[in-house]
Amino acid sequence: MHYEDEAEERVYHRLNADTIAGYLEETGSFASFFDRYEERPSQLDLIRAITHCFNDSAIGVFEAGTGVGKSLAYLLPAFEWALANKVRIVISTGTINLQHQLVDKDVPDALKILGVCGEQSEQPQAVLIKGRQNYLCLRRLMQTVQEPDLFSQEAEELAAIQKWAQTCQDGARSSLPFMPAAGLWSKICSESDNCLGQRCPFYTDCFVMKLRKKAEKAALLIVNHHLLFADLASRKEGAGYDSTAVLPPFNAIIFDEAHTIEEAASGFFSRTFSRYDLTRCITTLSRTKKGKAAGCIEKITAVSTKAELMPAIIAALAKTQTAYSVLEARALSFCGNVSSLGFTQVPASKTAALLAACKDFYAELNILNVKLAVLITNAEPDEGSPYEEAVREGSLALHRLQDISETLENFFRWKELPEYVFWIEKYQSPAGEVPYFNQTPVDMSGLLRQAVFIPFDTVIALSATLKIGTSFSYWLGRVGLHPFSDKPVRTGTFESPFPYDKNVLLNIPTDAPAPDDEQFQQFVNTAVTKLIEMTGGKTLVLFTSYESLKQTCAYARTQLPDMELLQQGEDDRSRLLQTFKEHIESSLFATASFWAGIDVPGEALSHVILVKLPFAVPSAPLFRARADAIEKRGGSSFMQLSVPEAVVQFRQGFGRLMRSQTDRGIVTLLDKRALVKQYGRIFIDSIPKTKQCFASLEEIVYTVENFLY
Repeated sequence: MHYEDEAEERVYHRLNADTIAGYLEETGSFASFFDRYEERPSQLDLIRAITHCFNDSAIGVFEAGTGVGKSLAYLLPAFEWALANKVRIVISTGTINLQHQLVDKDVPDALKILGVCGEQSEQPQAVLIKGRQNYLCLRRLMQTVQEPDLFSQEAEELAAIQKWAQTCQDGARSSLPFMPAAGLWSKICSESDNCLGQRCPFYTDCFVMKLRKKAEKAALLIVNHHLLFADLASRKEGAGYDSTAVLPPFNAIIFDEAHTIEEAASGFFSRTFSRYDLTRCITTLSRTKKGKAAGCIEKITAVSTKAELMPAIIAALAKTQTAYSVLEARALSFCGNVSSLGFTQVPASKTAALLAACKDFYAELNILNVKLAVLITNAEPDEGSPYEEAVREGSLALHRLQDISETLENFFRWKELPEYVFWIEKYQSPAGEVPYFNQTPVDMSGLLRQAVFIPFDTVIALSATLKIGTSFSYWLGRVGLHPFSDKPVRTGTFESPFPYDKNVLLNIPTDAPAPDDEQFQQFVNTAVTKLIEMTGGKTLVLFTSYESLKQTCAYARTQLPDMELLQQGEDDRSRLLQTFKEHIESSLFATASFWAGIDVPGEALSHVILVKLPFAVPSAPLFRARADAIEKRGGSSFMQLSVPEAVVQFRQGFGRLMRSQTDRGIVTLLDKRALVKQYGRIFIDSIPKTKQCFASLEEIVYTVENFLY
């Protein structure tokens, strides 16, 4: 089946919400596949709510607790709607794990249900689409294989990839039996601005083109938020909504893990560059390998009528690199001892000094770009020759250098662009600190309203953490839905069926020092050690500071030498998580990325310790800019930004514990602000009702022992 590629006024075939919900009732046909089947009332209600949104061209903002079964709750009406109305629907997720869970488990389950219960005669398709750079480009692979100056390790990996490419189905990097070196993969992966389309000799066998054809026949497209925003940006900038952009056209979106869409959109609509972007372009143009020239500039010069520019371009390349080295040093000095800093956070003289170095670099870069453009424009390679490929590579490098130049122009006008925050961020690399230059929108609500919620007939946003207390207002405001009058906006809460009130104990020690007290770190060291010893490991300890994590883990290791204590940063994230799952009595000390998106059901995770309420660092440039904007409107940035963001993160951390109906365990918060501060009640009211022990640490340890044993 080909799904509608034309937008037109049309009457949609309405769905019967009770019929679709009935597929999963105890008396439904699907129940016959199981010896014991128990329907989930909240799941059935969610199916009805989503179906009504499709019928009424509405926006649905729904919070579904862990265990509701939200994936099937949206897949069933989505498949039915797409089939009945011959339209395409995008399902966008925040994590790769959820994408694969949908494709490997939930979609097959949904199709099984539809095959038994549904009225459709056709078998619909759902296609997983990743960002283009996740796929192998056969043309670039062949070019790289033919390079005469490959290092031995590169040659070995390439030979293995070449053999794999002959039999693999999708060309996706994740399908490789090994992880290729990042530098090598960047030479052979697919890139939109490096694609020849139908002119490519490998067009017929192209993995990306095959995927595009599958997508055109699919009812559902499963993507991540970043890829969806790449598509939406392309449509907003002129591609329109009726034709193929990054994705084929679609008329509805379902956001799973919707609490992350503002961050994803902010990342996509930002501009950024670093030494890596510059180095990539320059090495494409001019480099040596095994003592020989290996860049494309020599080949371009050989077929250009402006060959006399070659010496000047080589000199300009060197001057550009020198100017950037000066700029890098100035940027690191600008940041000083902090990891990130915005232009509005420092004296004007400090910003002026940084911008002076930016202008010197910009001047050298523009000289290079102008000369390079003349050389390339006047190149006349024979079609299909290596010289034609060199000209195309050079053009691509020039385009990317011009992008850096355009970003710099915005930096010079930063005072005229108050809707953006301009900031420098430092990253640690093996070669030392590397500054990144960033331009990020302060407020995403207008962009999201115009790019997401207005153009599409139906948008569904789902997450376990959208509310603050009992209200959706914070999230609705951040994404442009409060106020909103273009179409109906419906909200709903679908409670987790898990028995939190019986199976979960929430502890908060009343004798804990305040987090800003110098005694707090020692209290954390002691509390974490005692609690891990009492539970026999099986504990995830979540910190807001890596320095605090290191101190506590070091202390615990001295006190518990026979216990396996895993520390984030000492191994790859996925390996740490796998070890934690497999070694039942281990404990894992972690920060930011482990607060959300990890799934450890069963006994391996019986205890979550949240060291502090996860407030954002108030000096972080983007946070500071958003806080300033609220204050200028007469609001309270603490209550309207700091607290809501911390509540969402707190709920994510709390949610790591119960991952199945039979899970049982403890959450301990070592930050007593949740009890003694007026805003603390918001945190407690935002999580399910549990057993509680708000007492001294000594009493908590005793209560934990009784609860577990």
